[in-house]
Amino acid sequence: IDNITPRVNMEEMMIQTEKMQSVGSLAAGMAHEINNPLAGIMQNAQVMRNRLQGNLPGNVKAAEEVGVSLDRLREYVTRRGIDGMIESILSSGGRAAGIVANMLTFSRKSDSNYNSHNICELMDKTLEIMENDYDLKKRVDFRNVEIVRNYSFCDTAVPCDAGKIQQVFFNILKNGVQAMMETADDRKPQFRVSVFRQDNQLAVDISDNGPGMNEHVKTHLFEPFYTTKAVGSGTGLGLYVSWFIISDNHKGQISVASQEGQGTTFTICLPLQ
Repeated sequence: IDNITPRVNMEEMMIQTEKMQSVGSLAAGMAHEINNPLAGIMQNAQVMRNRLQGNLPGNVKAAEEVGVSLDRLREYVTRRGIDGMIESILSSGGRAAGIVANMLTFSRKSDSNYNSHNICELMDKTLEIMENDYDLKKRVDFRNVEIVRNYSFCDTAVPCDAGKIQQVFFNILKNGVQAMMETADDRKPQFRVSVFRQDNQLAVDISDNGPGMNEHVKTHLFEPFYTTKAVGSGTGLGLYVSWFIISDNHKGQISVASQEGQGTTFTICLPLQ
């Protein structure tokens, strides 16, 4: 009997990698095409807001020429909710721009800034960002989350792009804290963050005590645009961007272990050289 399990697993991994890289290239191409009209929409919305709400000399002159008071015009804009519509355009455009920025991450390998960094310090800085993230504060209070650190390998710097690694940490932590809020009534939300050496790699474990996930969710977790969040709450790009940053940009590995009701652990491995 020949055990072909390792070969089958390797083949499946290669197929998955090729599929995700192909979709990433497609997403980057789409992002470039979307970026130009999106920029035009947001720029014109900003100009509309300035011309309706600002006391610019050009606004005053144009209003006088047609015999309209700017104050009355603003009152009409307010009563008809036009100012709110403009803000909605800018808000939606900003959200779309954020999605495009994530998609463009796939095509910006040349922008990477690789230096030697202390991963423990990058993790601590990311945790500080989490505490002060305005968008996150609107939904959860990160100060209620217990952080347990187990840094056993912090004396060696790792070559990496600090900004991108922090983006990966942030994506995982943000997803984790949102998941833990679902079971916050049953237990105090807690992250366990470990940094250790694993062969010739530095490994980072980020564990939460949230609701965990089933096998179906785990299988699709790193696929682009896959999300279990409600419509409007997530794009499904965060973990795919994280996978791309670790696997493609840094030649490392990212994996997840989870069971329903038993929390989730993400493991990130980065080459020491």
